Amino acid sequence: MVEYLEGKQLTEKSVAPAESLPIDKVVERLEERITEIPLGDPAFADPRYTPINLDTGNFHPIVDREMDCTLCFLDGGNINVARAPNFIVELTRLYFGKYRGGRRLNPLQIPQRIDFYTVCYATSRKGRIIYETELIPVREEWRDFLPDAKDLIFDSLDRSIMVGLQRASVDKVSSSARVFAEWKLAGFLAEKELEEGDILVKDGSLQTFVTNERKYANRAYGKAMERGATFTGLAKTSTLFTTTGHPLVSAISELSQTTGFRDKAWYYHPIVVIKQPDHRADMYAVKLHPQADYVFRFEILREQAEQLPTEAKERVIAALADNAKDISFPGYPYGLIDADRFGRVGMGEKEMQQTLFMSTASAHGAWPKIQRFIRATDAHLRLNEL
Repeated sequence: MVEYLEGKQLTEKSVAPAESLPIDKVVERLEERITEIPLGDPAFADPRYTPINLDTGNFHPIVDREMDCTLCFLDGGNINVARAPNFIVELTRLYFGKYRGGRRLNPLQIPQRIDFYTVCYATSRKGRIIYETELIPVREEWRDFLPDAKDLIFDSLDRSIMVGLQRASVDKVSSSARVFAEWKLAGFLAEKELEEGDILVKDGSLQTFVTNERKYANRAYGKAMERGATFTGLAKTSTLFTTTGHPLVSAISELSQTTGFRDKAWYYHPIVVIKQPDHRADMYAVKLHPQADYVFRFEILREQAEQLPTEAKERVIAALADNAKDISFPGYPYGLIDADRFGRVGMGEKEMQQTLFMSTASAHGAWPKIQRFIRATDAHLRLNEL
């Protein structure tokens, strides 16, 4: 074997012993810190959450059942078209898919995909920086599915969109437009696309964070309860912890390895009792396939969970598991894979939208003015090209 070091050829006999690199120390320190952490118990700082200690008796099997219901999966995505400190333009896409007994269903009344532009900009009111928003649907007939622009007026020092003590950036408002639109579309889906006994699965948890968001979530919940459709959410990621600093979902997964559920599909419940008005949820951890590598946080609208008998809630979870048998990602519902794929705006489309925006702004004679603001933030892009 012949090796090279700093331009000099080394023979096998002259190769120096390997030295420890800084990255080796990084791995060593991390391994010391994160291995053998006790599982602990669920930890929630908010007193409106009452955690329930981890217990192997809270694991329950997911049993295959004959499912006679429709599942509707909803997701959305957005891309940046143009951005400066004082404005942002984004293209947002919402998508839903319906399934019954493994078959994909066509929508009844609601367009399966909705695209709209979000234009958010900073204004000054009485010495305060205020963000205002305009929503422009790609098709005018889609406007009814979009949130009210008045609900997307934010003080830049609104704590619900700030990061720490920093003034909120304009993109926090534009991302809120997508979240609000997802909630609003969920309400339409419950009302127009689902029947009693059907299940709506929203990507993410049922917790709301931003000013005015709860209003849209509550409307969607109300429509679902009126129709008798179960409103649920499945989160791809979870930031919850145990009392020892162990990720909560990971701790539950590790705990399952000590039980007879090691190689089975299961759900874990109860985890916590939630009395928080911004989080109307009954929380579960679910492993939806025996060969799944991932455990997910799953939530059912609290008022519905409280009224449903255990068997009915297990049917909801079993229906989700029945949709999570795709070989590409066992244990994750195919409906959400599908919604993510078709709700995502790809890089190729992003570049096309940016070019379209630039050429249109130039045709209107507005590009020189717009570009001055954009250059306040895009110097790093130029550096990346060097």
